[in-house]
Amino acid sequence: MKKALSLAAVAILAFAGAAFAGDKYDLKISPATGKSGEKSSATITVKAKGAYHVNLEYPHKLILTAPEGVSVEKAKLVASDAKVSKEELSFTVVATSSAPGKKVIEAQLKGAVCTESTCEPFVETVKIPVDAK
Repeated sequence: MKKALSLAAVAILAFAGAAFAGDKYDLKISPATGKSGEKSSATITVKAKGAYHVNLEYPHKLILTAPEGVSVEKAKLVASDAKVSKEELSFTVVATSSAPGKKVIEAQLKGAVCTESTCEPFVETVKIPVDAK
């Protein structure tokens, strides 16, 4: 029963603009909401924490896999598509849903945060909610 409740909590986070905390960075996902047949935007943001900063030279990437019925402007976003500063890395995903309903774009986020003495590359699997009315 506890496992089922934990899985339900994870599912709710995926659709509620999830924010994940770690000791190096926070990851926040804002959903794409809008009308079916029209473009809507979602944002994936990595915010460095504590002594960490976003590596400005790392080849950050966001690779998207859209479900059936959802199209994205770009399936692969790179660092030049992002807003990158020492404090934050932010990708904007533009999606269009062909019909009303809730869908999820799966994505792989690659980046790196660093301190004065070390760099920590990361790979995150993220789920980007798309809610079309």
